Amino acid sequence: MTYATTQQSTEVKALQRMREGVLLVFIGWIFLGLGLLLVAGSVFAGMMGGMMGRASGLGAAIAGLVSALILVLVGAVVSLVGIYSKFVPGSGDLARTDPEFSTAATLIKLGYVWGLILLIVGAVLTLVVIGVFIVLVGYILLILGFIGTIILCFKLNDKYANALYLVAGILFILGILFSIMDVIAWILLYVALGETIRKLKTQQVPATQAFLT
Repeated sequence: MTYATTQQSTEVKALQRMREGVLLVFIGWIFLGLGLLLVAGSVFAGMMGGMMGRASGLGAAIAGLVSALILVLVGAVVSLVGIYSKFVPGSGDLARTDPEFSTAATLIKLGYVWGLILLIVGAVLTLVVIGVFIVLVGYILLILGFIGTIILCFKLNDKYANALYLVAGILFILGILFSIMDVIAWILLYVALGETIRKLKTQQVPATQAFLT
């Protein structure tokens, strides 16, 4: 196997890892959405049960609320696993195959990893003044990670000539004002990564056959 084929195989694995991360984020969002809907339903049922003086209604509402919190927790964990064990490392792997992605990968790792760490530390220390400062720094780093994701989309479009990456990057920017745009952007990124992976795999087959012959 030639060096170019090996590098392309590594590139495909990096893209696959990123795509798996995006998929886990989607799954996490589904759990989060169901959990939040169940929270709203449980609160409403509890209010109605309290107004009508039905203990059974209140019990059902509490049980629903507990179930909702579990769904929210599961969704949050799955989303975090997708970002931190798949998407972030995948972008780093991609940067190692092509230095053009280095800036984006660095911002993503710095922002999402250290930003989250500082937010957690700051939240624990919010009783003291320095805790608020740490939270602020963590939030700024998360913004840098978000900017890194936007740059990544534009770089992916430059290299693989898939307009879906460009649209995703633009929608991420618009997502600052309209959060629904973020959801659409992640969906487009997932689809575009799938198309790129399929394209690279089809290119690998002739290259491998030519090497064998």
